[in-house]
Amino acid sequence: MSSAEAQASTAGGMADALARLRASPRLALIIGVAAAVAILAALLFWTRSPDYAVLYSGLADRDGGAVLARLDQMQVPYKLSGGGSTIMVPRSRVDHLRLQMAGDGLPKSGGVGFELMDNQPFGVSEFAEKVNYQRALEGELARSIETIDEVTGARVQLAMPKSSVFVRDRKQPKASVVLDLYSGRALTKGQVTAIQNLVASAVPGLPVDAVTVVNGRGHLLSRGDTDQNDADGTRLAYAAQVEKTYQQRIQDLLAPIVGADNVRTQVTADLDFSRRERTSENYTPNNGDKPAAIRSRQTNQKADSGKQDGGIPGALSNQPTPNAPSPINNPATQDNNGAANASPGAAAGNENTPDDTSNGALQSDGALGLNSGGNISSSRSNTTNYELDRTIAHVKNAVGQVQRVSVAVVINENAIGTPGTDDNPGKTGLSPDRMAQIRRLVRGAVGYTESRGDSVDVIQMPFSDASPGPTIPAAAWWRDPALQALAIQTLKYLLLAIVAWLLWRRLIRPLAQRSGLLGDTAPVAGTSAAATTPAPESADPQAESDAAARALRSQRRARHNDAIKDAQEAARQDPRMVAMIVKDWMKEDV
Repeated sequence: MSSAEAQASTAGGMADALARLRASPRLALIIGVAAAVAILAALLFWTRSPDYAVLYSGLADRDGGAVLARLDQMQVPYKLSGGGSTIMVPRSRVDHLRLQMAGDGLPKSGGVGFELMDNQPFGVSEFAEKVNYQRALEGELARSIETIDEVTGARVQLAMPKSSVFVRDRKQPKASVVLDLYSGRALTKGQVTAIQNLVASAVPGLPVDAVTVVNGRGHLLSRGDTDQNDADGTRLAYAAQVEKTYQQRIQDLLAPIVGADNVRTQVTADLDFSRRERTSENYTPNNGDKPAAIRSRQTNQKADSGKQDGGIPGALSNQPTPNAPSPINNPATQDNNGAANASPGAAAGNENTPDDTSNGALQSDGALGLNSGGNISSSRSNTTNYELDRTIAHVKNAVGQVQRVSVAVVINENAIGTPGTDDNPGKTGLSPDRMAQIRRLVRGAVGYTESRGDSVDVIQMPFSDASPGPTIPAAAWWRDPALQALAIQTLKYLLLAIVAWLLWRRLIRPLAQRSGLLGDTAPVAGTSAAATTPAPESADPQAESDAAARALRSQRRARHNDAIKDAQEAARQDPRMVAMIVKDWMKEDV
């Protein structure tokens, strides 16, 4: 029962409010104007609201809170999207805010760098210091990788084994890199190899093969063998660059002669990407006019008379052999044996060797009759070592050497040469001598080498008048971002104007007419046909003025009657309001 009474009272209150509005047209006008102003102000703020752009996306909760706190301090409006992981700010201030945030060290999702080593406590252990250094190195590498245009985030993990003084116990460090790329972008093989070399260069002892690169979807981007990596697009790009260089040389050379539009060039370069290393060791013989350098010489000689002591045992047999008398002290012996010693003396002087001299002495003793029964033996060896000329060459061929070049050049026959005849009005092209000269120029431009099988073909043919290729259609005008932004802004203001016109037409103007602030142009109910229908043209001005006065009085009476009817209706619906109004009138009269 109470709920029914509450509903009845609520309905009665609404009816009373409507009755008051009907009884007081000015109040309704004021409320309508206020509502219209509020609607227009909301639309105006909406049209003038800034265009928001992404400041940071994919932030952790801790980093997002730090960035929001900094934006609040700077009194910068922002919006959150993506579950709070994306922060949007006015587009015109995105670059400025990013620089300010970077100066404050925000955000820190990319990991800490070497600033971690700045505030280490005193007495930190060696293990903690190594861990902090590894964390700082990982953070710095991640920051360096994030500077690549296609990478939005990176994480680096280093596996650095404990160093050992024993070679057999040493292990190489390893590294893994996880990349988060922008949507719709991918890294080339060359960029992946560059990331591997970047990480390997920053860690001592880390080979390039030990760096693993993985994208955010878990796909392996790197290969274990860098030599196989050369088979990727890097080779094709290098070959295309070499061919383009040759082609540009020919084009620059022939353009002043035949015209840039009258020559077409294609170059094919066969490159050798194999790795070759060769080591050769050559020995130069010491023959001919080349002098030989003696490193060492060794001479061994041995002489043995072969005489042995013998005879009857006793004191005489054990005595040493007496010295032989000198030939100088014995002239008789010298005269008797001169002829016998002539031949040995000459031989000893010619050879001038110690062995020959001793042999001659022994022969002299034999001639004197001393030790004639002894055996004589001698030996001599001479060893000479020479220096050998040796040359060791270690040759490593460069990768990407040109093995063969093929060049094809076509010259427009109709555009150059002497004019033709009446039957053939086109030009006759270049003469054979001129074509031979151009062929020599092309060979010189590409470094023609006949031994490696290079080929150069230069011909002249008439070019077609058709377009060289399909033209790329221009982008549609409505796809221009600047034009789209201007159209959106224009539509906002147009919508604001339409809403303002509707509010005036449907709300403000009727209320103003009811309150009497505006003249009624529409016919009022209850007025006579004479009041609503324009009076016929008359020649008497007095009659026209009387008719206008009568029409005005009729309109006033109609308004008065309408006001009386509204007051009577309000009195029937809400007597209390009427009583309050009458009391106010009475107080004013008193």
